[in-house]
Amino acid sequence: MKDKNKIITFITVIVLLFIGLFFFGKPDQNGSNAIKTNNIPEGAEELANSHTAGLSGALIAPETFYDFGKISMKDGNVSKVFKVANSGNQDINLKNLSTSCMCTNAYILDTDGKKRGPFGMPGHGGGITRANEIIKAGESRNIEVVYDPNAHGPAGVGMIDRFVYLEDASGNKLQFEIKANVTP
Repeated sequence: MKDKNKIITFITVIVLLFIGLFFFGKPDQNGSNAIKTNNIPEGAEELANSHTAGLSGALIAPETFYDFGKISMKDGNVSKVFKVANSGNQDINLKNLSTSCMCTNAYILDTDGKKRGPFGMPGHGGGITRANEIIKAGESRNIEVVYDPNAHGPAGVGMIDRFVYLEDASGNKLQFEIKANVTP
């Protein structure tokens, strides 16, 4: 009898957890996951008001998502350049730059043409994550995201969804997302 009560209690707890996740994990009423852009300094409105704009402190990006569509493993790496701007009136230290998977690397393209990186997945034996890049007020940087469709071997065929994370010294974060349908 005690075992039966334990099983019933366990199942009840699991069901309640799922119900809680259902109600508390829903997006806002209009289904939007857009990042709110309040208190944007003058002159940054056009960049911040674009449909896919993301805001993190004073770091903004006119585009935070890119879908490569169908890509082939035999064609090798694909890349996308995202622009990040400092819309604030103070310099920002872009402290960390990391990715969600070892198959993806990010690079900082400096204003003088230098390419810094690769920045990769933290804790997985390769990519560094400390960027320590100063972006002066009103300046921007390009972040090149490179995806290697061969990194996972034959098991890597199908839809992929990867992320690139930028974090400033104050802990503010900005995220880029790439998707692709990988074919052999």
